[in-house]
Amino acid sequence: MKEQAYWELDFRVVETERSAKVGGQDAAQASPSEAAMPRLLVIDDDYLHRKIICRVAAKAGYAPAGAGSYEEAAKLARENAFDCISLDLSLGQHGGTEMLEYLHGIGCKAPIIIISGCDPATVHDTLRAAKALNLDVRESVVKPVDLDMLLYSFERIRAQHHTPAAA
Repeated sequence: MKEQAYWELDFRVVETERSAKVGGQDAAQASPSEAAMPRLLVIDDDYLHRKIICRVAAKAGYAPAGAGSYEEAAKLARENAFDCISLDLSLGQHGGTEMLEYLHGIGCKAPIIIISGCDPATVHDTLRAAKALNLDVRESVVKPVDLDMLLYSFERIRAQHHTPAAA
Protein backbone atom coordinates (compact mmCIF):
# COMPACT_ATOMS: atom_id res chain seq x y z
CA MET A 1 0.00 0.00 0.00
CA LYS A 2 1.29 3.46 -0.98
CA GLU A 3 0.64 5.06 2.41
CA GLN A 4 2.62 2.42 4.27
CA ALA A 5 5.73 3.27 2.26
CA TYR A 6 5.68 6.76 3.78
CA TRP A 7 5.53 5.30 7.28
CA GLU A 8 8.58 3.16 6.63
CA LEU A 9 10.75 6.05 5.48
CA ASP A 10 13.14 7.55 8.01
CA PHE A 11 12.09 11.20 8.41
CA ARG A 12 12.42 13.63 11.25
CA VAL A 13 8.96 14.66 12.35
CA VAL A 14 8.77 17.73 14.52
CA GLU A 15 5.89 17.35 16.96
CA THR A 16 4.43 20.18 18.96
CA GLU A 17 4.56 17.94 22.02
CA ARG A 18 8.39 18.10 21.78
CA SER A 19 8.79 21.73 20.91
CA ALA A 20 7.41 24.75 19.12
CA LYS A 21 10.70 25.27 17.32
CA VAL A 22 12.11 23.68 14.17
CA GLY A 23 13.86 20.41 14.91
CA GLY A 24 13.00 20.75 18.60
CA GLN A 25 15.40 23.70 18.86
CA ASP A 26 15.50 27.42 18.38
CA ALA A 27 16.51 28.37 14.85
CA ALA A 28 19.85 29.57 16.25
CA GLN A 29 20.49 26.11 17.73
CA ALA A 30 19.31 24.10 14.71
CA SER A 31 21.88 22.13 12.75
CA PRO A 32 23.13 23.86 9.58
CA SER A 33 21.12 21.48 7.36
CA GLU A 34 17.91 22.12 9.34
CA ALA A 35 18.50 25.88 9.38
CA ALA A 36 18.89 25.90 5.60
CA MET A 37 15.73 23.89 4.96
CA PRO A 38 12.49 25.73 4.19
CA ARG A 39 10.02 25.42 7.06
CA LEU A 40 6.44 24.20 6.79
CA LEU A 41 3.76 24.55 9.46
CA VAL A 42 1.28 21.66 9.49
CA ILE A 43 -1.98 22.62 11.22
CA ASP A 44 -4.25 19.63 11.82
CA ASP A 45 -6.01 18.56 15.01
CA ASP A 46 -5.84 14.86 14.06
CA TYR A 47 -2.51 13.46 15.31
CA LEU A 48 -2.23 10.76 12.64
CA HIS A 49 -3.04 13.13 9.76
CA ARG A 50 -0.60 15.70 11.15
CA LYS A 51 2.16 13.12 11.42
CA ILE A 52 1.59 11.82 7.88
CA ILE A 53 1.55 15.35 6.43
CA CYS A 54 4.76 16.17 8.34
CA ARG A 55 6.43 13.10 6.86
CA VAL A 56 5.36 14.00 3.34
CA ALA A 57 6.60 17.57 3.92
CA ALA A 58 9.97 16.23 5.09
CA LYS A 59 10.23 14.08 1.97
CA ALA A 60 9.54 17.23 -0.10
CA GLY A 61 12.52 18.95 1.53
CA TYR A 62 10.85 20.91 4.31
CA ALA A 63 11.57 21.03 8.03
CA PRO A 64 7.99 20.48 9.28
CA ALA A 65 6.49 21.70 12.54
CA GLY A 66 3.11 20.34 13.62
CA ALA A 67 0.32 22.12 15.48
CA GLY A 68 -2.67 20.23 16.83
CA SER A 69 -4.88 23.17 17.74
CA TYR A 70 -5.67 26.75 16.83
CA GLU A 71 -3.77 27.97 19.90
CA GLU A 72 -0.63 25.96 19.07
CA ALA A 73 -0.75 27.08 15.44
CA ALA A 74 -1.17 30.73 16.42
CA LYS A 75 1.79 30.53 18.80
CA LEU A 76 4.02 28.83 16.21
CA ALA A 77 3.01 31.27 13.45
CA ARG A 78 3.55 34.27 15.73
CA GLU A 79 6.98 33.12 16.98
CA ASN A 80 8.42 31.58 13.80
CA ALA A 81 8.67 32.34 10.11
CA PHE A 82 7.38 29.60 7.80
CA ASP A 83 7.90 29.14 4.08
CA CYS A 84 4.65 27.21 3.62
CA ILE A 85 1.58 26.27 5.67
CA SER A 86 -0.86 23.37 5.40
CA LEU A 87 -4.18 24.01 7.09
CA ASP A 88 -6.99 21.66 8.05
CA LEU A 89 -10.28 23.56 8.20
CA SER A 90 -11.60 21.74 11.26
CA LEU A 91 -9.64 22.62 14.39
CA GLY A 92 -11.91 21.62 17.23
CA GLN A 93 -13.63 24.74 18.58
CA HIS A 94 -12.06 26.91 15.87
CA GLY A 95 -12.41 26.81 12.13
CA GLY A 96 -9.95 27.29 9.34
CA THR A 97 -11.38 30.72 8.54
CA GLU A 98 -10.42 31.91 12.03
CA MET A 99 -6.88 30.64 11.44
CA LEU A 100 -6.74 32.42 8.08
CA GLU A 101 -7.88 35.65 9.75
CA TYR A 102 -5.15 35.23 12.36
CA LEU A 103 -2.51 34.60 9.69
CA HIS A 104 -3.65 37.72 7.85
CA GLY A 105 -3.46 39.69 11.10
CA ILE A 106 0.20 38.78 11.64
CA GLY A 107 1.07 39.58 8.03
CA CYS A 108 1.65 36.02 6.82
CA LYS A 109 2.89 35.85 3.22
CA ALA A 110 3.64 32.11 3.11
CA PRO A 111 1.86 29.96 0.53
CA ILE A 112 -0.99 27.96 2.07
CA ILE A 113 -2.43 24.58 1.15
CA ILE A 114 -5.83 23.81 2.60
CA ILE A 115 -6.25 20.14 3.47
CA SER A 116 -9.76 19.27 4.52
CA GLY A 117 -12.47 16.69 4.73
CA CYS A 118 -15.13 19.42 4.96
CA ASP A 119 -17.96 19.65 2.49
CA PRO A 120 -17.18 21.46 -0.79
CA ALA A 121 -19.34 24.49 0.14
CA THR A 122 -17.30 25.08 3.31
CA VAL A 123 -14.03 24.77 1.39
CA HIS A 124 -15.32 27.17 -1.28
CA ASP A 125 -16.38 29.73 1.35
CA THR A 126 -12.98 29.42 3.03
CA LEU A 127 -11.17 29.95 -0.27
CA ARG A 128 -13.25 33.08 -0.89
CA ALA A 129 -12.41 34.37 2.59
CA ALA A 130 -8.70 33.73 2.02
CA LYS A 131 -8.83 35.59 -1.28
CA ALA A 132 -10.57 38.54 0.41
CA LEU A 133 -7.75 38.57 3.00
CA ASN A 134 -5.12 38.56 0.23
CA LEU A 135 -3.61 35.32 1.52
CA ASP A 136 -1.60 33.13 -0.85
CA VAL A 137 -3.75 29.98 -0.88
CA ARG A 138 -2.28 27.82 -3.62
CA GLU A 139 -4.75 24.95 -3.59
CA SER A 140 -7.10 22.80 -1.59
CA VAL A 141 -6.65 19.08 -1.08
CA VAL A 142 -9.52 16.79 -0.13
CA LYS A 143 -9.20 14.21 2.64
CA PRO A 144 -8.45 11.37 2.39
CA VAL A 145 -5.29 12.83 0.92
CA ASP A 146 -3.53 11.37 -2.10
CA LEU A 147 -0.03 11.40 -0.62
CA ASP A 148 1.73 11.45 -4.00
CA MET A 149 -0.27 14.51 -5.06
CA LEU A 150 0.45 16.21 -1.73
CA LEU A 151 4.16 15.50 -2.15
CA TYR A 152 4.03 17.00 -5.64
CA SER A 153 2.22 20.08 -4.31
CA PHE A 154 4.80 20.63 -1.56
CA GLU A 155 7.69 20.16 -4.02
CA ARG A 156 6.14 22.53 -6.55
CA ILE A 157 5.61 25.25 -3.93
CA ARG A 158 9.13 24.78 -2.57
CA ALA A 159 10.58 25.12 -6.08
CA GLN A 160 8.53 28.28 -6.77
CA HIS A 161 9.10 29.89 -3.37
CA HIS A 162 12.81 30.69 -3.24
CA THR A 163 12.60 33.61 -0.83
CA PRO A 164 13.55 33.23 2.85
CA ALA A 165 10.82 32.39 5.37
CA ALA A 166 8.05 34.93 4.97
CA ALA A 167 5.43 34.44 7.69
